[in-house]
Order: sequence, then structure tokens, then C-alpha cells
Amino acid sequence: MSTAFHIGNELSLEDLKAPLEQFAQKYSLSKREQDVLNLLVQQVVSAEDISYKLGISRNTVRIHLKNINTKVGTNSKSELLGRFIEFVIQNKKSEDTITMQHLTILIADDDQSYVDLVRKASESVIGANVTFQHAVDGQNMMEYLNRVKRNDASTPRPHLILLDLNMPKINGFQALEKIKTDPMLSEIPVVVFSSSSTQSDISSIYALGGNSYVTKPGGYQELKKVIHGIVFYWGQIGALPANK
Repeated sequence: MSTAFHIGNELSLEDLKAPLEQFAQKYSLSKREQDVLNLLVQQVVSAEDISYKLGISRNTVRIHLKNINTKVGTNSKSELLGRFIEFVIQNKKSEDTITMQHLTILIADDDQSYVDLVRKASESVIGANVTFQHAVDGQNMMEYLNRVKRNDASTPRPHLILLDLNMPKINGFQALEKIKTDPMLSEIPVVVFSSSSTQSDISSIYALGGNSYVTKPGGYQELKKVIHGIVFYWGQIGALPANK
């Protein structure tokens, strides 16, 4: 299952220029490998389309993709894109200004105190441009999303979902699979925001269609930085689908 998102406008492409160069430098990507990654980020994902855009053979594209995955330590295009998003989120400076639409974020986490901390961190670095809706577990989240599907006026469609993995009733993996296999919900970006950091969990997240994975920070200042990066990417650069 692939991670689907797109760049919305020319400003977003300009915003991506520096992170792409920094990511390429960190992993020693060649200029051509950087060109391939740049197209992937713009949702040009098939070898045929990349081949056409760059004027190289499809086999050469596949070789470049294999080399990029080897250097970055990823196993698929979805995981590679997710790793790039993680890089942007982690390296966004909290003092940088964000110009964006108002966002509704659905956060699914059974730890109320941590949810309150996320809200506080968001208010501190973003202000009033983000509204959080809270689901106490995976089942509660799916009930919320089912109301969204019914166009319940009291239930705003989220622009983004922050999803914990370790929840009762329906865990994060099960919830992610339900979202990404539902044609009415699959376009909503899902950022897995969890304390788990095992490689098997991360690979499973991307295989199920997760858009990015972020480890929960331990301290409040780091949490503010991460929330700022998440909102910057998905609110200004990334692919927030229009609310339906």
C-alpha cells in the first residue's frame, strides 16, 4: 500500500528545496538520486513517470531507487517518503513562521495527560490555527470517523490524524488499516505518534499506508519542536486533502 500525498503549490516546492538538499547531503545522495527523490515527494511515483520526467530508462530509475533505499535504510518508496517527512519534521526550527489554513487534527491516544500536553505545546508554537479533536482509543476514533462519513454536522472532518499505537479495544495498527482501506477516509494523512520505535513496527506502519512516523518526545521543549514540524509539513508543504 503506498503513501499518497502531493505538493499543493509553488510556495510548497520552494519550501522543500532546502530540506531536500539537507536530506540528500545527510545520506550522500547523488544529484540524480536527489532528482528522483524530488519527484517522489511531488507524487510522481511510478518508474515510468519518473523515467519520462528525467529522460532516463525505467531500469535506471529502479537502480536509483534501490540505491537511495540502501543509503537511507528503507525498504520501499512509502517508507522512504515517510523517512523524508520525519526528517523535515525533526529539523524544522520552532522559531520559523508558519503560514497555513486552520487545521483540525484528530488525536487518538488513551493518555489524557499527554493529549493535554500536545494541545499546550501546539498553542505555544502555533497559536489558534489548530483545533484538536480527541479520541480516547482506536474504537472511539473509528466511531468519530464513521460520523464524519455520515456528514454529521457536529463532527468536523480532520485534516490530519495523530495516531498512537498502544491503545485498548482497537490498537493503532488495526485502526490504521481500517482508515487506509476505506475509500472515504484513506486520503486523510495519518502520522503515527508513538513511544514505540522498533524497526518492525515502523515497517508495518508504512506497509499499512501510514504517511509518517514520529517518536513521542520525552521533554516538553522537544514536543513543541515536533508539533511545530508536524503542523509545518502537513499544513504548509504536505498534502492536506480538501475537506469533503
